[in-house]
Amino acid sequence: MCSTFKYKYCIGRNFDYEVSYNEELRVIEPNRFDNKYKILGMCTGIIHDYPLLYDGMNQEGLCVCGLAFMGNAVYNPVKEGMINIPSYKFPLEILSQFKNLEEVKGHLDKINITNEPFNENFPPSDLHWFIADKEESIIVEQTKDGLNYYNGEVLTNNPPYPQQLENYHIVDSKIGNVDFQLDHEYDTRGLETSYLSGDYTSMGRFERLSYIKDKLENSDNSFNDANQSLHLLSSIEQVYGLTNVNDSFEYTIYSIVYDMENLNVYLKFYNDFDLIKKEF
Repeated sequence: MCSTFKYKYCIGRNFDYEVSYNEELRVIEPNRFDNKYKILGMCTGIIHDYPLLYDGMNQEGLCVCGLAFMGNAVYNPVKEGMINIPSYKFPLEILSQFKNLEEVKGHLDKINITNEPFNENFPPSDLHWFIADKEESIIVEQTKDGLNYYNGEVLTNNPPYPQQLENYHIVDSKIGNVDFQLDHEYDTRGLETSYLSGDYTSMGRFERLSYIKDKLENSDNSFNDANQSLHLLSSIEQVYGLTNVNDSFEYTIYSIVYDMENLNVYLKFYNDFDLIKKEF
């Protein structure tokens, strides 16, 4: 599954899945799909007449990432008097119409995410969304309780965001409290991370990202923010051969960083040894 976060002025995202759909970075010029703003984002490479965005950034520096939310997403029929947006169109619509998060939040109470499929071969996928600008980030989830958003800077998959955050607060109270002494023969650095999860579950990745991101933000370092974001993504990268899924393995198909300050995008596919940089 996937992971995303906001680190300073950057958004980092790993796209983890067992099958690639030839994902590619596309430029969507203004007015191409009734969009006010130019958009740069990752789409499936098997459909070219419409940009099915996984994640993206517009020319104002607003970002959206969609992550799997299996079993918890609830989409509705079209509702009169609401802004009805099919789930597959949600990232494109947000990036097309809004320049910052303040504008987005001002419209969320009017939005209804509908169950309209893209076509008969692409039914709605269970998703929740991470939306950010330079100042802040939120998580948008539409469940049986309706559409809600939460302030937050890290998101993985399940359970719903409030439970992810609650679990991390419990774990975080233990991390760093090393209550034992190792024999000097086996002394090692890194004892402060003794209780940090090393697994690749959604909760494990949420825990690692939250902890490491917090440490980086509070450390005195001179490293580039985009560079640090890529290292954060590496800390929860899915290696092919580890997580079995239906006779295949989930892996990090791509890692991407959106630099909202400089409007740059840094992209690395699983087999890449060189980083791809794209500018507006």
